[in-house]
Amino acid sequence: MPAKVDKNKCEGIGACAQACPTDVIEIQKDNNGDMKSVIARPEDCVECGICVDACPMESITIE
Repeated sequence: MPAKVDKNKCEGIGACAQACPTDVIEIQKDNNGDMKSVIARPEDCVECGICVDACPMESITIE
């Protein structure tokens, strides 16, 4: 399963997007105008866990 972002924990700082070796994560505005991480291309996620380790908010999981 590709990485998943918990939108309630995510603060959109972008550490996960910078760390992702396959560039599947993007920072986008949500419906409230807040910046959040989005797994934009889940089919390209290699489930390496680098994004999980990079996120200081612990908002990303891989199941």
